[in-house]
Amino acid sequence: MDKNTVKKRSSKARKYRNRVIKIVSLILVILVTTWFLAEFVLCNANHNTERIKGFYLEDENSLDVIFVGSSEIYCDYAAGLAYDECGFTSYPFATESNTVLNFKSIIEEIDRTQDPKLIIIEINGAIYGNQNLTKEVNLRRVSDNIPFNENKVELIEKNATSDQLEYYVPFIKYHDSWKDFGSGLPWSISLIADRLRGYNYLKGAKNRSISYHPDSKLYSANSRQMQRRMPLFDKAYQGLEEFLDYLDEKEINKDRILFVRVPHLVTKVNYNRYLRGNAVADIVRDRGYRFESFEMEDPEIGLDPDKDFYNIEHMNIYGQQKFTKYFAHYLQDNFNITPTDLSGEQKNIWDQAVKYYRAYIKYQEQVFKEGKNLMIGEDYLSMREIKKYLED
Repeated sequence: MDKNTVKKRSSKARKYRNRVIKIVSLILVILVTTWFLAEFVLCNANHNTERIKGFYLEDENSLDVIFVGSSEIYCDYAAGLAYDECGFTSYPFATESNTVLNFKSIIEEIDRTQDPKLIIIEINGAIYGNQNLTKEVNLRRVSDNIPFNENKVELIEKNATSDQLEYYVPFIKYHDSWKDFGSGLPWSISLIADRLRGYNYLKGAKNRSISYHPDSKLYSANSRQMQRRMPLFDKAYQGLEEFLDYLDEKEINKDRILFVRVPHLVTKVNYNRYLRGNAVADIVRDRGYRFESFEMEDPEIGLDPDKDFYNIEHMNIYGQQKFTKYFAHYLQDNFNITPTDLSGEQKNIWDQAVKYYRAYIKYQEQVFKEGKNLMIGEDYLSMREIKKYLED
């Protein structure tokens, strides 16, 4: 074979190899770009996404206490403050309007990644009406943000009422979200920063910088009318019973489960919900699980209805501090929640959480003074302001 033939074949081989490399590289770029967009941009990025994704950034078996519930949890309780106050680690696996239909899957995710001393379940998700229980968004806030596994498949197949493919590939659902990209951008930046850093600073805490001033009669938690019961809606009752059956079958030590109702302001608007909460308490206790109500008027908590809430359902930064301090000591005294043995790196992460929560308080207080009504969490714009209050 002459040299020219060898050169031609060698040249063709190089061209073929280079072409393959370019095609493979293009495919990789497309895959990486699609993954990036789906994970951080076209994903309905918001505080629920940031909080749940942040849960999976926590080191395995490093959390002493985990909360399950809805917005009451991340508005009323701050893990960074609890760590500062009592030294134990905690995290809210909580999403806006989270329902009892999601609770089993959340416990499965907790069991798969952590070994907490205590799991606390706030019962708000069991007192919703049937319509709220079947809202697609309330399922998606959980299902979109947990990793693909058997548990996710079961959650979707049991509860999805629309095209299930969109649940497995959220990019299909949210591919047009670029039109509202501006509103989600601060959370997208936060998601990227959390992933690069390996943890989030505020551990899911979020609330609004206003004080609610009741303009209608508040019901006293100690009055006779507050001792009544109202039946749960059908789907809620069925969901609660199935969840309790699941806990029984899983044979989780009942000392490791605590059902709670956190404080609210009760008016005629949410009076019936309060009574359904009483019904949940009866059901839970009848099944052998511990239930504790912390509805306000407890002088040890010291909540002020004119200062410590931003609406009848949620506390603001002042109420959040009062309840977190009280509840952290309550858990320490009644459940022997002692601080976990953290590594040096883990301790540094939680020290950062304390540092940022203190700055978060200062920023909230400044916003209050300025009379601004802002929802403040760990989005980029909020964190940019919070960082100004960090102590050296």
